Amino acid sequence: MTVEDVVREELDRWADEARTPSGLADRALGGRRRRRTRMIAVIAGAAAAVVVGALAVPGALRGGGEQTAIVLAGEGLTTDGPAVALPPSAEVSADPDASPPSRLVATPEVAMYAYSVWDYEKVSQSRQVFRRTWYLYNPAAAAYEKTPWAVVDVAAGGHVAVLEEQQASRVGVLSPTGRVRWVELEHPASTVEWSPDGSRLLLTGFASNPYEQGVVDEGGPSEIVEHVRTGFTVVDVGSGEARFRALESAPGQMGVTMLGWSGDGTLIWEPGPTSEQTKLFYDLQGRPHGAPPHEGETYQEAGLSPGRRSLAVDSPGRGAVVAVKDVASGTVTPLKPVAGHWIEQAVAWSGDGKLVTWACEQQGAANCRVSEFRNRLLLVDADGRAAVPLTGFRENSENPGAWEPLFARR
Repeated sequence: MTVEDVVREELDRWADEARTPSGLADRALGGRRRRRTRMIAVIAGAAAAVVVGALAVPGALRGGGEQTAIVLAGEGLTTDGPAVALPPSAEVSADPDASPPSRLVATPEVAMYAYSVWDYEKVSQSRQVFRRTWYLYNPAAAAYEKTPWAVVDVAAGGHVAVLEEQQASRVGVLSPTGRVRWVELEHPASTVEWSPDGSRLLLTGFASNPYEQGVVDEGGPSEIVEHVRTGFTVVDVGSGEARFRALESAPGQMGVTMLGWSGDGTLIWEPGPTSEQTKLFYDLQGRPHGAPPHEGETYQEAGLSPGRRSLAVDSPGRGAVVAVKDVASGTVTPLKPVAGHWIEQAVAWSGDGKLVTWACEQQGAANCRVSEFRNRLLLVDADGRAAVPLTGFRENSENPGAWEPLFARR
């Protein structure tokens, strides 16, 4: 029995007892693999455990658009370099005994530019707010340092975008000197994501703070907090032009559906409702659009490799959780336990031949059933034959105080 089977069995049993919608386990497991810098949700398990991820269901469309041009002291948003500039390296940089790491975690192709530590703040007897404390790598200090930002994203090469609040009225881009250049927004935003080419920002907006939720206890959520997605804003980083489009989530959705870029930056997507339809795509006007080749086939965060030759997918068998699919031939290679570790999740590709993954210590036949939430970042070959530890172990990754990495290309 794999980690997936154990979690699915427990969540489905709880779903039956609580009369929650069927398929809760599949959506929770899918959400657990989504990018956690962008997605949040809370699910109560058999022991009322908190799972941070995303629950996804189809969205409803409303038309209309607004455009705002912002002049920033006559200089737009263009900076003279990335806020986090890392020199080229042919070596892997790791901190295998530290969790979270203090030294740079990077391969020749990708780097962990930042990480966040998540927790909850109780705001009333029945409500709490999910918060992240962000740590950004400082090359001058050769260490990760705490930031004041509520939301952070890093583009390839180390350009940094930030939000001051969980419902922010402006978005900022950091310069190498630490200066922040701001774009004012017509509608508040709760997430920010760089486009693949680093030229635009995608921000998702909600009518209320999407990070606020009912307090979870042994009896389940004490209050149901619903959040309506209002739409998205695309900011051109060079000119500072911001354009808003309305794109609501469907009424009565579970969880919060936030938006991300397609691989080529021509479309946006939200998580899909099933393992057969993992992503729903829209054009930049907010109109439904067909999925690009292979991008809607997986819940795995790593997705397609840079050369689009391989796809990180869920393993079809019980001998592994993660697998690699050869796009041309369709051959699927499960990533079986390697170097005493059970591969749980594919986080990012390092070139076309290696994957940054979350992995836990293998516990014999139990296959991490005991230590699923005690895991570390591991660099593995795409064929699963070799592994290099990148960080130490998180002892309780499902509990408040756990940290999450943010990787981008170097």
